[in-house]
Amino acid sequence: MVLSNGVDIVDVYRIEEIMKNKKDKFYMKIFTPDEIKYIESKNDNPQTVAGIFAAKEAISKLLGTGIGNVNWKHIEILHSKKGKPYVKLYSEGMKVCNQLGIDELHLSISHERDYAIAFAVGYGKNMKVLVPEYIKRILPKREEDSHKGTFGRIGIIAGSKGMTGAAYMSSMAALRSGSGLVYTIVPRSLGEILSIKLTEAIIKPIEDQDTGYFTMDSVQDIMDIIKDMDAIAIGPGIGVDEERAELLRSILLEYENPIVVDADGINLISLDPTVLFDRQGHTIITPHPGELSRLLGVSIGDIQKNRLEYSKLTSNKYNVITVLKGANTLVASTRGDIYTNPTGNPGMATAGSGDILTGMIASFIGQGINPYDAAILGVYCHGLAGDLASRDKGEYGMIAMDILDSIPYSIKKLGE
Repeated sequence: MVLSNGVDIVDVYRIEEIMKNKKDKFYMKIFTPDEIKYIESKNDNPQTVAGIFAAKEAISKLLGTGIGNVNWKHIEILHSKKGKPYVKLYSEGMKVCNQLGIDELHLSISHERDYAIAFAVGYGKNMKVLVPEYIKRILPKREEDSHKGTFGRIGIIAGSKGMTGAAYMSSMAALRSGSGLVYTIVPRSLGEILSIKLTEAIIKPIEDQDTGYFTMDSVQDIMDIIKDMDAIAIGPGIGVDEERAELLRSILLEYENPIVVDADGINLISLDPTVLFDRQGHTIITPHPGELSRLLGVSIGDIQKNRLEYSKLTSNKYNVITVLKGANTLVASTRGDIYTNPTGNPGMATAGSGDILTGMIASFIGQGINPYDAAILGVYCHGLAGDLASRDKGEYGMIAMDILDSIPYSIKKLGE
């Protein structure tokens, strides 16, 4: 089972400049004698140096410590006779690895002329839930004098005829993640069934002329409801056509607080992605590879081969936080930061799982967490909820409700 992972990218030019000016000091600070010997055998190639440097950083991220108590020389990158890189840990590095329950470390290093990329994966036979400190620090402690308004007013704009489950899952996930007030905004045709299913959310039916989906006539009513909300999520189960694309465009341009866009919302944006260039406020998109393929006009196969690069490209091009779902979900910031998620399992590939993640991220934003950290926390806790559910149900029989029911326990683990 994958317990943790880490990735790092190093600019080779930056390494070349350091080596020109203070190579000896740099080598002594960063590398062990065996690493230096290997580097010298490669004629001090800056790409080799950058690769080992990136690998150390990737391992430190896998351990959840960064370079600090676990220092550069607690992590040693060696190579087999065939040139395959592998890791040896010492002192604090080994201690943290054991605490995480990691039995095996796998490392890959890739080079091109300008960059070196390292990716590390930690495997363990028994899942030990030891939450990395940087994840724990994201979730704020609740004050004694708090009230429901303290923890955010969240709007969930979701659903259409036949897709009531998407609105339900997103809304319940926001509530289970700690939101104080969740407003479920749905076409009027769905209002009665969701009023029955969602006893804790506030149902806001929007006139739909008995179509079973949102129309352009819905826009002003939606804007009136969401104008004072801390964050909204839009997209799960709303359907795709030109009219709904125009409705989404209006909301993106008029509402200036953070928006999480998922599922059909991303498919609607794909019809005219230029709307993202004009949007004010933070935007988080949560595509699976198929949805990102439509947005970028790139094949799913290419995206899966280059998930990290396409995540960064999307965030940079459209000024959005990109959550690329799948095994080891990636979160890319507009600044070029990348988080690789260690939690989750194949049993989570089930209808409704993505709707749950959408509600979780929106909830954490509404509680005052900055959008990039909220996306990381949502992805981590969503995956951990799936891991906890798989302990009881197994990966074959899990459904989205099992993930939903495990959300409180995944968040509880952050305080242990």
